[in-house]
Order: sequence, then structure tokens, then C-alpha cells
Amino acid sequence: MSRPVILAIIGAIVVGLAIGMNYWSQQPDVTPEQTSAGKAAKPKPAVSHSPRTLPPAFDVVRINPNGNTVIAGRARPGSVVIIRDGETELGRVNANDRGEWVFVPDAPLEPGKRRLGLLMISEGNETVPSIADVIIVVPERGMDLAGNPGTGQALAFRVQPDGSTTVLQKPGGDAGMMLSIDAVDYDDDGSLAISGKAVPNAMIQLYLDNKFIGHARTGPDSGAGLGTWNMKPDNRVAPGLYRLRADHINSDGRVLSRVEFPFSRADDTIVMAKGETIVVQPGNSLWRLARHSYGEGVRYTVIFQANRDKITDPDLIYPGQVFKVPKKQ
Repeated sequence: MSRPVILAIIGAIVVGLAIGMNYWSQQPDVTPEQTSAGKAAKPKPAVSHSPRTLPPAFDVVRINPNGNTVIAGRARPGSVVIIRDGETELGRVNANDRGEWVFVPDAPLEPGKRRLGLLMISEGNETVPSIADVIIVVPERGMDLAGNPGTGQALAFRVQPDGSTTVLQKPGGDAGMMLSIDAVDYDDDGSLAISGKAVPNAMIQLYLDNKFIGHARTGPDSGAGLGTWNMKPDNRVAPGLYRLRADHINSDGRVLSRVEFPFSRADDTIVMAKGETIVVQPGNSLWRLARHSYGEGVRYTVIFQANRDKITDPDLIYPGQVFKVPKKQ
């Protein structure tokens, strides 16, 4: 086994200790009807999974430029977890008595796009699939995701059934970023789903055009001293351009760190210029430009890499910008 993989395994074991500590805290609370003595309250039907059938979940995905990979997550203690690449089994591991599992593929991942899922086999051969999948995009060795010379950093993000996403690994890495907004998604009604990273157990407040829309708290350390936060505000947004802000505050309400950038809810208007170029319109995003041009939003990195002289952050594009759009590969 190569030295990078050995180091990855050691790091993943440390990460796994933090992952398992939060697993049982997610079990359903016991209702007063179940604990009050002498009351003959009619039992209520269960509204959530029992511990036996809680689905397996991804927590950590790390791919280095050589394709060496570490995948970790949670499952029923003692169960068998099968990691699947589409319909193909990539491997299987046993969850320990704390519900933690870590998987390191025998061989580096080859360049390309994959959609990973999980299948948990528990007592009595009960099988439970994961709810959220993970999409991985691995570039050619020594290249970036647009096919230009680069560091070979991969992209990995978790996708929920409602389409909301959580970035697990960015192509540019997260070095030095102690607060980030990694993904902003919305449905046809304008309901938002926002996620990002900050130091563990941090209180995050979010604002849209300086109007408070909600707060979230980060989970345990999932790697590099950062945890993940997720929030679905009650507010719905109409198509248009906004400014989204996240503040990490302390117990006194003092802002410790802040990240802010323009956010647009697209109206699906795409304006083509001459040749292989696109004019950014209000409400456009790189994801939607890529979906229009290539049929896949995940290929937004192709446009990003081709226009690095104009885009410093893939979340920061503005109406009127003209981007080169490489031909479909």
C-alpha cells in the first residue's frame, strides 16, 4: 500500500472517532406518553426510522491528486456497509460498535465522474440504502477539471433527494477557510437550502440583502478542524440578484468571521454571444450555465477553469460578463 494511502487511513481513523460521537444523538426522543407512569395514552404511530433501520450515510470523502481515496461515514453498529459506484460494488466494510466505518479503495480512483451510494446489511439480512448519494469528479492526473495543466484536485459533493447539496471537497481545497458557504440550492418555488463549513459547534447566522433569514450550528469536526452546517430558511426568494451573508458569532453576538457574496436565483435566461461564449444574465449561475451548455451542472468547473482570468470565485459572477465556453468533450 502506498504511503499516501497509509497516511489517509490514519487521518480517516481520527476523523471516524468524531463522526461516531454524533450518531446516537440523532435518534428519536422518547415521548412523554412512553415515560409517564399510570397514563393510558393511546400509542402514536412512529414517524421516524427506528435505530435498526436508520440509513447509512457519508460524512467524509477525500481524494488526493493521485486518486488515493478515503471515504468514511455512519451506519448501524455491526452492520456491513457496501460502497457502490453506480450499480458496481466498489467495496464493503463493517461498521464498528459506535456505528463508524472507514473505507479505503485498494486502487486509486481513475479519472472520470462517479455517483456513489451505500447499502447497509443489518441483522436478519435487512438491507437499507443510503438516502443521499455522493458525486465525485476526478480529473486526469496533473490536470484540472477543465483539462488544463493543474494540481489534479477532485470535486466531491453529497446530494440529497430534494436536490440540495453539501460540498465535501472543493477542487481548490479549503486551506485557511474557517467559514464558508459551499452550496446554495433552491426549488421551483424559491425555497432555499444552504450549507457550508465552519469550526465545530459554531453558531452561524445568515442574511439575504442584510435581512436575517435564519441560523444554524455546525456539527463535529469532519476534517481539517471544520464541521458542516445546513439550513433551510422559511423565506422564499423570487428570481433576481441578492447578497447572501453568513456570520459566525460568539455567545455575546459578536461577529468572529464573515463571508458574503452575490447570490442569484436564476430565471433560466441564457444569452448566447458569438462563437463559444455566453453572456451572464441576472439570475444566472455557473451551475445553470453548465447545465445549459453541457447538460450537466456539475461541469460548471469547465467554464470556471476556462475563465480564471475573470472569475476568482465560482460563486461570484455578475450580469454582463462574457465567458468562454469550451466545446463539449
